[in-house]
Amino acid sequence: MSRPDRFDLVAAIVLFLVALLWSLPSFALQPLDTFVASARQKNPDALEAAANFAQQRAQAEAALGRVLPGVSAHGDYTRNQYVTTFQIDPTSPVFTLVPKYQWDGSATLTVPLIDAAGWSRLASARTGAGSSGHQLDSTRLQVEAQVAQDYYQLVADLALAAAARQALDVSRENLRLSENRVGAGVAPIIDVDRARADVESQTQQVAAADLLVALAARALESSSDIPPDVSETTPLADDLHAEPPLSAFDGAVSRRPSVAAAAESTRAAEQQAGAQKLALLPSLNGTVAERGTSAPGFVGHNWTWQWALNLNWSLDLTNHANIRSQDAAADAARARELRARLIARDGIHRQWETVAASIARSRSARAGRSAAAHAAEQARERYQAGTITQLELLQAQRDAFSAEVARIQADADLVNARAQLRLAAGTSLFKSQETVQ
Repeated sequence: MSRPDRFDLVAAIVLFLVALLWSLPSFALQPLDTFVASARQKNPDALEAAANFAQQRAQAEAALGRVLPGVSAHGDYTRNQYVTTFQIDPTSPVFTLVPKYQWDGSATLTVPLIDAAGWSRLASARTGAGSSGHQLDSTRLQVEAQVAQDYYQLVADLALAAAARQALDVSRENLRLSENRVGAGVAPIIDVDRARADVESQTQQVAAADLLVALAARALESSSDIPPDVSETTPLADDLHAEPPLSAFDGAVSRRPSVAAAAESTRAAEQQAGAQKLALLPSLNGTVAERGTSAPGFVGHNWTWQWALNLNWSLDLTNHANIRSQDAAADAARARELRARLIARDGIHRQWETVAASIARSRSARAGRSAAAHAAEQARERYQAGTITQLELLQAQRDAFSAEVARIQADADLVNARAQLRLAAGTSLFKSQETVQ
């Protein structure tokens, strides 16, 4: 192979590697769904709500066990110091009253036959478990809301840090330009001092922006248990479309997990109040017992059985007081349900209005950013031409940076407001939303 051909082959390989490396995906902040999925499983609030749900389900099973038949067993082994026997006459058998070694065992089957209060308490426990399940869903939505807030704030802080670095580059270029103009004798030496001071000011802005990024990243990691990748900025995109009318979200109030949980809690309290009234009625239980002993005594049989019916009926002043207490608890539950509905309705209204205001704010911020950027570019050209002072240039650049910061925060607030509106309406941001069983 000739040298030119070898050179062409090497060049082709180099170009291929460059194209391959250029096409490799770059690292960037993970999507919101990744943080939401992790937070639903690992956030402390979600873990606590899941544990409360499991506890309520266990208590419902315990209430079921109290109205179902149950078996109990008991056993004893006894060693006595002295043996006691009894014989009526020399021809009669000897009865052992206290043997030296004795064992006794019994097994009893208890069957609740009539227990209206217990059945009502079982229904209340099951309803309470359902309320706890809805509360778990509500807590997960609250966790998602916090994660979304932290996520979009981190996105805004990353963009702010990038804008601060860009402004720092512009300030350094202004310093170079001022030094050239002073060297050429067309600008006073004070322009260099001002430009250097502006560089230091922008350096402080970069440090402050980096601090915001670090704090926002830590907050997001704490709420989701996933360390975010902050090596690159994530673009904020929104087409500024309007949300559906507020009336379209009115039906979502009843579907809010917090409202459903409050409604179930009200029903459980009403069932508990009904159970307290049913406690005025008697309860009837049936028992069947089998007993075995090594010392049957006068019975003469080691194994005996027994069945019985037990009627329990209790009436005293505490019954009436407990009924009034449970009725008051049911009234309090109804008030909490009403509060939950009002909070849900107000939350949807607040987030809908926030989206509308954020759209107007973002549209204005974008227009202001464009105007300020154009003014800064014009000021730079005029300063190079010597038609404006350096103070006017610095002011235009500061206005451009402030407008960019306002645009970044406005877009981040708008995207977050849309997410918060969906969550306020009871819709999870997690694509594979789980359903509590």
